[in-house]
Amino acid sequence: MGKHLKKSQPATYSVKKPNIPSSTCPVNETTQPSQLLTDQSTIIFSEGSMTRLSLKISLIVLLCIAVRMIYSQTKSSMVTLGTSSNESTTYETVTVSGKQSHLDEVHGSDDREIRPSVYVGILVRNKAHSLPYFLRGLEMQAYPTDRIALHFVCDNSIDNSLFVLDHWIDAVRDKYHQVTMDVGGDELEQTTMWSKEHYEHVIQRRQYLLNSSRLSWADFFFSIDADVILMNPNTLDHLVNVSWKPVEVDSGLAADVSVIAPLINCTTSEYYSNFWGAMTEEGYYKRSQNYFSIQRRQTVGIYSVAMVHSVYLVNLRHQITQKLAYYPAPDNYAGPLDDLIIFARSAQAAKVIFYLDNTRFYGYLPSPVEEGDMDGHGTLVEQWLRREQELFVHLRLQALLDHEDRMRVLPSKHLELLAEAQLPTPSKLGFDEVYFINLLRRSDRRAKMEYFLDQLGIAARHVTAVDGKDLNVDLIANMGIKQLKGYADPYHKRSLKFGEIGCFLSHFYLWQEMIEHGYQRILILEDDVRFAPAFVRNLAELIVEADTHVPEWDLIYVGRKRMSKNETRVPHTTRLAYPDYTYWTLGYVLKRKGAEKLLAQEPLKKLVAVDEYLPIMFNRHPQRDWLEQFEPRNLIALSAEPLLVEPQRYTGEQYYVSDTEDSEVLGSF
Repeated sequence: MGKHLKKSQPATYSVKKPNIPSSTCPVNETTQPSQLLTDQSTIIFSEGSMTRLSLKISLIVLLCIAVRMIYSQTKSSMVTLGTSSNESTTYETVTVSGKQSHLDEVHGSDDREIRPSVYVGILVRNKAHSLPYFLRGLEMQAYPTDRIALHFVCDNSIDNSLFVLDHWIDAVRDKYHQVTMDVGGDELEQTTMWSKEHYEHVIQRRQYLLNSSRLSWADFFFSIDADVILMNPNTLDHLVNVSWKPVEVDSGLAADVSVIAPLINCTTSEYYSNFWGAMTEEGYYKRSQNYFSIQRRQTVGIYSVAMVHSVYLVNLRHQITQKLAYYPAPDNYAGPLDDLIIFARSAQAAKVIFYLDNTRFYGYLPSPVEEGDMDGHGTLVEQWLRREQELFVHLRLQALLDHEDRMRVLPSKHLELLAEAQLPTPSKLGFDEVYFINLLRRSDRRAKMEYFLDQLGIAARHVTAVDGKDLNVDLIANMGIKQLKGYADPYHKRSLKFGEIGCFLSHFYLWQEMIEHGYQRILILEDDVRFAPAFVRNLAELIVEADTHVPEWDLIYVGRKRMSKNETRVPHTTRLAYPDYTYWTLGYVLKRKGAEKLLAQEPLKKLVAVDEYLPIMFNRHPQRDWLEQFEPRNLIALSAEPLLVEPQRYTGEQYYVSDTEDSEVLGSF
């Protein structure tokens, strides 16, 4: 049965306090929030009740309550989830906390408003890599934890998801009203990832959590996937406020906001998010005219949309939401077997409107895995998991770049050691040395690069760049540096800048060091790169292709600015192209033979910008008079295609800074 808890094992957790009352009675629209998730004695002994009961009856009632509380503390239950077939799936349910106290003691006085209760449902499958960060997003919510019940359903995992959850729950069990974890078997482990069986499985689990929330008497159901990273501590509180008192939040809203989702950013796609603007008659995705303006926050507000997924809030006090369902599908449903589409169709049938709130930044989610991106090694589930891990690493890196004024994606303080243990062991990736070039005064860039490299498992050496601000005319003359005859910047028609000279020297010294140390292969990175997903794996596979199909290569760009459309792919490869005229030296792999060729030209005596020099040396520069001053031009260059790194910022973007373009022009020399 895989990683489910066996009956013969000693109980890991104990129920210290009563559970949320389990009832089959639906929550009606007149129920007051103070009646939900409260101490049972508080409900029974309401004001004036003792005047209507004799002392004898009161004692009997007290005795019944005590017996029921003791029973609920000691019982263990097996939950059986019905399926669409004749089979059923058995779970072992472990209630790990049941925090239940007098709410006037918690909140200070009877006249203070008690926040609505929230039942949070989380499906977990192979999410050990994201759970430490996901759980921090839950922890940081500025919402009374005694008004929150957490329900995890963890099954079919081949990773350490259950272990991570165990560790976290043990640390926080007393903070929440209740924490429940259902642990299932591994009956899907050998199936195709998105088979009919898989969809049925997910549909049933989601319905199970929705049913559980209704039976809990909670005010709200908050469904969230275990790889959605909440970065805004007011997410839950804000969504509850919008649904609870919509007109007070926005006078333009309808009286009932029954389902609402926060807009969640995707770091690996310009297009993907957690909502659909429109839907076809068959139930498939359709892009609405206002999709991008909403998704990119060009307009902000609360919008009605065709579908929300991954994270959303349901107001269980609205009678209309009792008709929402994943299973069974609505009557006469003829659409695809898909949990999201069935849920959206049930909302349409019930006349429930989905709302999306993009009034603020809420957090991140990774893009879904595409089967074409998997590496082909191991079972399909193992490949899928590796790709999810790669995308989640990329999410953490991108978050730091996209919102430099915000916090990093960090793990729960209770899981910091586990999160650190999940990071890859740093290595040089098979190179003799990996360098990253950084100006001493740009400590901000160094800190980011060291974080990126640590997350990727790259053991790189920091190299202090030659700063153009430290250069002057006399120093340059003493070094024997001469500008190439006839050189002028192709765009600005000017001489070299001090920053460009410093940049060239930074690379030049690494070429020299490579020869001096006898290195055969090195990787050089600048400090302003943005790594593509799966950088390490793709780089390794790229090198294998190069060694196989162009074994005589000297240099491989991993990042650059293409200046020509006349490039061709290297025959019989999927990751390599022959570069034409190219700008930038963001990152490249260099062989010893290539360094020898670059140094043999004595480039300091006829200096150009380093990103002009490399195309000259592989004979793909448009300036013929420059080319003719270098012989032989025999550098064998390749390029990653698609590229593996790109600039963190482009000219004109927020936070963009150029240390070469902003430096002083040297003039003729």
